[in-house]
Amino acid sequence: MKYEVLKRSHLKRNIVIGLLVVALISSLIINFTQAKYRTTESIPLIQGTINFSPADLNIVAMYLNQDGAIPAGQTDIAPKFGYTLNEEQSFCEVNDEKIDNAAFTYEDGLLGFYNLNRKGTKCSVYFDLIPDSENPTLSISTTSTDNSITVIANASDNIGIYYYYFQLDNEEEIRIEENSYTFEGLEKDSIHTVTVRVEDAAGNEASDSKEVTVGLKGGTFILASENAPTNSTTDWTNEGKGITYYYTGNPNNWVQFAGFYWRIIRINGDGSIRMIYQGIEANEIGSETQIGEVEFNSLDYRNNMYVGYMYTNNQLQGLGRSSTIKTKLDRWYTQNIANKPEVQYIDGNAGFCGDRRTSSGDGIGINDTIYQPYTRISNNNPSLSCEKIDIYTTNENNIGNKALTYPIGLISADEAMLAGIPNWNSSNLDSFLYTKQDYWTMTPYYYNNMGGDGARIFLIASNGNLSDTNNWVNNSRGVRPVINLKSDVQLTGSGTTTDPFVLSVE
Repeated sequence: MKYEVLKRSHLKRNIVIGLLVVALISSLIINFTQAKYRTTESIPLIQGTINFSPADLNIVAMYLNQDGAIPAGQTDIAPKFGYTLNEEQSFCEVNDEKIDNAAFTYEDGLLGFYNLNRKGTKCSVYFDLIPDSENPTLSISTTSTDNSITVIANASDNIGIYYYYFQLDNEEEIRIEENSYTFEGLEKDSIHTVTVRVEDAAGNEASDSKEVTVGLKGGTFILASENAPTNSTTDWTNEGKGITYYYTGNPNNWVQFAGFYWRIIRINGDGSIRMIYQGIEANEIGSETQIGEVEFNSLDYRNNMYVGYMYTNNQLQGLGRSSTIKTKLDRWYTQNIANKPEVQYIDGNAGFCGDRRTSSGDGIGINDTIYQPYTRISNNNPSLSCEKIDIYTTNENNIGNKALTYPIGLISADEAMLAGIPNWNSSNLDSFLYTKQDYWTMTPYYYNNMGGDGARIFLIASNGNLSDTNNWVNNSRGVRPVINLKSDVQLTGSGTTTDPFVLSVE
């Protein structure tokens, strides 16, 4: 009898345990399933993203109520802008029964669904086109290699550009959402018409076209013009890469670029175009030819390291810190060039020479130092050669020091002498570099410790020479930025003040 009672007792206990285990597993399954429906995820569309709960949404249909860049009617594309969500018309349902508390959000092309927790939910979403009758604005510019043309659409719109259409000659349009496209596989010297059409969300359009010669470089265009530079040298900073052509006198070497006027210093040996700031207007003289005045280095002048555009404590050719003038130029570049479409045409490879090679006085600190540029300029023997450590380039370059954040610098004293600015023994008021102002070059003069004379930099002076006075680094003098345009830019114009060379933009 005891055995039978014990056996029945064990059976009852096992049944209870079994029921508890089943209940626990069922609870876990239910909670897992409900959690599945509570989780919000997202999927990308052709444009935008839908946020959804797994297994909840079987069908999401989207409709546009007015014609625009996307035709009215059902669409697979969530519009990225130019539309508003019609919340009254949009709805979700399960088994043909509307869900009263279904909610939608739509912002920056992202479509969200909330309060959906039933499997088999179907949603229909409607968008209204924002009324807009304003046409976009458009200009195009091009660069080319020997077998391709890259077209850049500089477009703007009050709401936004929806599509860009690129066309070569009479071929079919290519529709993309980016503002540039490259046509490849073309023959050098062949001539093509490139056309760009842009469209905003409402379907408003603008178009532009231009004729492009494959492989025609900006420098080649200038050298073929009636206002080409006539002087040349193979003594170029970047190790003799080709012939450098430079301007002298007061030529028609004007360029209009990025909203400013510039004058071409030289066509570099690699075909890039080097030019100096001239102002918002085509000013020949005056303070408007500068972006302001600043000390070359405001920290001190009683150390030869301060002749460097960049410098390091106790080094003759250090690159650890920026000079005061470099900081000013970098700030100006970020505020006036870096935020414009034209920045893509600026070359970081040509570099800027701040030659710190010494003729005598190889010590550091307060030791007297005469630099090679001083000896060259004294002897009327300018040179464009420069040591790699003193060729200031950006990190895209494989020749110079790669120390620059931005591809902007100053003219060198050697370039000024080639252009017709003499040393301190005479003057020339007929050079295009004469502005009736004192402004900095980036070329060291010398460092003299006797009597606290200090560190000096060459100036292009208001009396038309490379000055040997008032050129201590802690003096405040004019600043004229120098930049280089890429060799593959395409230009129009003749170089005069009324018809300057400009990027080939219609």
